[in-house]
Amino acid sequence: MAINLPAVVAAYFQAENAHDAAGVAQCFSADGEVRDEHHLHRGPAAINEWKRAASTKYAATVAPLACSDTADGCVVRGEVSGNFPGSPVLLDFAFQLDADKISVLEIT
Repeated sequence: MAINLPAVVAAYFQAENAHDAAGVAQCFSADGEVRDEHHLHRGPAAINEWKRAASTKYAATVAPLACSDTADGCVVRGEVSGNFPGSPVLLDFAFQLDADKISVLEIT
């Protein structure tokens, strides 16, 4: 089943699954932020470091299963598989978009 994702969200998941931390960071606005595992990562350098460390630790990939539009972006339900207890798990990726960039990503 094909899922219609906004272009920058599709680019995010492509970079995520390639373990391309710089590519992930490029999807975000200059003041973009990621909220993951009760931590806040703000700005491209912090997002790049977060993704690099997470990829090294978990080697996770995400298979997007569904996408729901929100007032300022979308929420993608994804199956995350990797080197962590309980893999795979279902997580929600809530994206706030600003033009063609991600301004906020919250992973729950």
